[in-house]
Amino acid sequence: MILLGHNGAGKSTFINYLLGFYTKMEDHPFLREFEPHLPKIEKKDIGYAPEAALLDLNMSAGDYFKMISILRGVENYDSTELLRRVALKVDPDTPIKKYSKGMKQRLLLAVALLGEPTTLVLDEPTSGLDPFGREEIETLLISLKEKHRFIISTHSLELAMALEEEIWILREGKIEFKGYVSDISELKRLLFKFRPERIR
Repeated sequence: MILLGHNGAGKSTFINYLLGFYTKMEDHPFLREFEPHLPKIEKKDIGYAPEAALLDLNMSAGDYFKMISILRGVENYDSTELLRRVALKVDPDTPIKKYSKGMKQRLLLAVALLGEPTTLVLDEPTSGLDPFGREEIETLLISLKEKHRFIISTHSLELAMALEEEIWILREGKIEFKGYVSDISELKRLLFKFRPERIR
């Protein structure tokens, strides 16, 4: 599932509700619209990577794997294998302050893979990356499709098309379109059709 829409359409709100960050309908005006559409997923079966995490730059990938594994109750994991799966070629003990933006994005994805969750929930996984970094993440996500399903919020039409997933277009808290599109031109037409009355 690929969530598309303008800034403020409700993509991150949808994800936060799915993850349980909102617990009451009155927590956000969009929630009553989203509730009937939420996929039935066990929280323990979700791996989550935010758009930008406030990473402690003095910590390492190994430190984060250890911390998150305790929080999620994952007893067995291989730090080197997790890094290999996201093509992050660093020593698990290397401080994150030595990482580039793209490397940090890969680390967030590696952390999301802890415990082999069926569903990966990713909020803007290519945000802030240069064209080369975006292409690398796109290629990486395609490689993960065999073992995982996605719920991804993004502004990247290229990523939406490359993953060949069902597309959901949101506008001002409503789900205006659910389905598959044949090419990027059709996707652009749909986004234009469901553009907001005012740009935020």
